[in-house]
Amino acid sequence: MLKKLSYSLVVSVALYSCSPVTMSKTSSVEAYSEDLSVHRPKFESVDTEKDNNSEQQDSDVQYPDPQYDVTETLNNVLDSIDRIKANVTYVDGYTIQVYSGTNSEEAKIARGKVYTILDNASPSLKYDEPNFKVKVGRFYTRIEAQETYTQLKSKFPKSIIIPQRIYLKNID
Repeated sequence: MLKKLSYSLVVSVALYSCSPVTMSKTSSVEAYSEDLSVHRPKFESVDTEKDNNSEQQDSDVQYPDPQYDVTETLNNVLDSIDRIKANVTYVDGYTIQVYSGTNSEEAKIARGKVYTILDNASPSLKYDEPNFKVKVGRFYTRIEAQETYTQLKSKFPKSIIIPQRIYLKNID
C-alpha cells in the first residue's frame, strides 16, 4: 500500500513538473523612449557674420604671457643628456642566429635561405674560430626580434634570439 502511494506521488509530481508552463505575454505597443536632452551639452549659435570677420579678430587677440614656462629648463636637461650620451658608441640589442657550425658550405647555404625567406634581410656570415655563424637583423628589443624569428623558425628550427651589441654610426 505504501509502495502504491509513493509510486502515485512520484508519478503525479513528474507529470505536474512536465506540464507546459503558461506565461502571460505582455506586449507593449509603445516603443521605449527617454528624454536625454537634459544631459546634452549646450552650444551657442554660430553667427555667420562673425566667421567672415574671423581673420580680423585673430590679429586683435592678445595672448597672455605664460606663467610656468619650462622651455629653458627642459633645454638644459636635454643638453645634459646629449653630453652624457655623446660617448656612447653601442646599444645593447638582439639578433637572430640561424646557423652555427664548422661547415662553411652549410653556412653559405643557410645565408642564401635567409634571403629567400626575408626579402629585405641582410644576414651576416662570420667566422668565430672554429664555428661559422649566420646572424640576421639588429633589434633593440626582444619583442621586435620575435616577428622575424617566427618567420625563420620554420626553415631553421635551431635558430635562437641572442643578445648582441649594436654599434651606432657617428653622424658628424
